[in-house]
Amino acid sequence: MEDVREAMHRVPFEPFWIELTSGKELAVPHPDHVFVGRFRVVVEDDRGVMNVLSGRHISRLRWQEREQSA
Repeated sequence: MEDVREAMHRVPFEPFWIELTSGKELAVPHPDHVFVGRFRVVVEDDRGVMNVLSGRHISRLRWQEREQSA
């Protein structure tokens, strides 16, 4: 969960995805869309739906790959 906390405080912020052990991914387009507590992470989507996650179900974080200049 410390990884999520670090990702949300990056400067400049880079949108990322939280991948769960189930394979589901949740987008974090802005730091205002995520809250990290002691045992849970809450991710709000663009519709206002809150996803409450147990830290043990977070398998990794993923950032969008940058396009390379030709």
